Amino acid sequence: MKRITVKRGDTSYFGGLSNQLTYQQDNLKKYIQAPVNLANFKAQIELKKAHFTNEKRVLLHEVLVGQLSAYFHHNKVKENVDLLLKDNTFTVIAGHQLNLYGGPLYTIYKIMDAIRLAEELSKKYPENNFVPVFWMATEDHDFEEINHLHLFGETLTWNSEQVGPVGRFNLDGFEEVKDAIQEKFQNNPNFAAFLDKFYKNGSLTDATVETFMELVGEEYGLVIIDGDSQQLKASFAGTMRKEIETPFAEKLIAETTQQLEADGYHGQAHARPINLFYIKDQLRERIIALEDGSFEAGELRFSKEEILNELSENPQRFSPNVVFRPLYQESVLPNLCYLGGGGEMAYWLQLKAMFEEAAVPYPLIKVRNSVQWLDKTTVNRLDKLSFEVTDIFESIHELKKRFVFENSGDELDFSVLESMENQLIAEVEKTVLSVDKGLDGYVKGEIVRLQKQLDNLKQKLVREQKKKHENAMGQIDGIYEKMFPGNGLQERYENMIPYLAKYGVKEYISMVHDIIDPFENDLIIVVEE
Repeated sequence: MKRITVKRGDTSYFGGLSNQLTYQQDNLKKYIQAPVNLANFKAQIELKKAHFTNEKRVLLHEVLVGQLSAYFHHNKVKENVDLLLKDNTFTVIAGHQLNLYGGPLYTIYKIMDAIRLAEELSKKYPENNFVPVFWMATEDHDFEEINHLHLFGETLTWNSEQVGPVGRFNLDGFEEVKDAIQEKFQNNPNFAAFLDKFYKNGSLTDATVETFMELVGEEYGLVIIDGDSQQLKASFAGTMRKEIETPFAEKLIAETTQQLEADGYHGQAHARPINLFYIKDQLRERIIALEDGSFEAGELRFSKEEILNELSENPQRFSPNVVFRPLYQESVLPNLCYLGGGGEMAYWLQLKAMFEEAAVPYPLIKVRNSVQWLDKTTVNRLDKLSFEVTDIFESIHELKKRFVFENSGDELDFSVLESMENQLIAEVEKTVLSVDKGLDGYVKGEIVRLQKQLDNLKQKLVREQKKKHENAMGQIDGIYEKMFPGNGLQERYENMIPYLAKYGVKEYISMVHDIIDPFENDLIIVVEE
């Protein structure tokens, strides 16, 4: 394998604000705690140490023992959970929705980014302990976002009538998806048997934990946490009570968003008057304050006294939304840094004032590594077309055009034509204006028409040459379809299953570990040799 990098700005797959967060956090200082670098973790350690109490550590440890004890045969997982009792232990977090068999490739990339960051921090600050954590967004309820996976060009979908928090879904009906996946590996029975180990019993949350523990538990000690916890929510109940009694998040986020827009950026997330859901069984509904002082959640109605009593007695029934969840996770974990995709990290820029109001330290934030994987077949096709691997980040139209010009000899050499065009335009302007300078507007319009006609002629000649190179054009189409499915990066579409099958489970995970660099800003390209 060869590892090379490309500036994110040299591709069209990352937004401006995402690139600012990746390369130039100094320009965003008023919206963040500090730019993310190894040196700035020192102050963040002291800040979090001063705020995160021993009582919180004991509670966190108790919750994690309850959630993960079935995986304590992975010695590093148990060690990391126990380390969280110590006041010199801190976390770095990656988080994501639940998905099927790990979901898109970027999920394993962001998990490994957290693992690698913890490793680098351990080298820099050996007097402390650093634990990588994966926060599962088990309470999300948009099932259609996560009920499918893409495999060998086919979309496999889990159909279920269940509603509410997806983490609580049982696995009824998932057997059809498993069968469809395993059918694709009839020639690899050992790998099919490996896949069959998962998604058998319990909930979608259970299946997700089991999958990632198998992949990165024993070797890397990843700690996975489910925020859908009565105990953790009880510890956060005071902040949720404040959001119900005297809502604060929406106003503060709106003010920060206005500042961002004044600085030329755009807000990514929309805060609500109350940023909590009410969940019970298969219900998850936004909590809305009504004009008469009561509250509603779907068809349920509460007086103010009733909803506050419910919060006191059943905190597990209250669920932070997308802008309030960061506050929740930073309240219950001794966390230093949160990392995620560019769009995800962009909305964190709206949240700092909310953190300050709640007296919770705002973490360092980091855009995760992005990886593009080129297999040997694709590399060979590019080589036969005389392209470098980095050329695929040009638009497909520009690359086709370049191929045609480079492989058409003198047939598409427009240099003489363009030289004559410039001479003709200059002569026309000179002749017409020498007769009547008042014809300046007229002659410019005619010149524009002439240039358009010549451009159309050149484009027609290029199209004719493309037809002559039809086979090469088809190969370029195939390369782009493979490398940019759905016109996006491969990591946002493909599942890791084919990679686990191709390289071996442990081998692939080890390769990802070696490829990821938490302080690499550029897009990483892995070239199979």
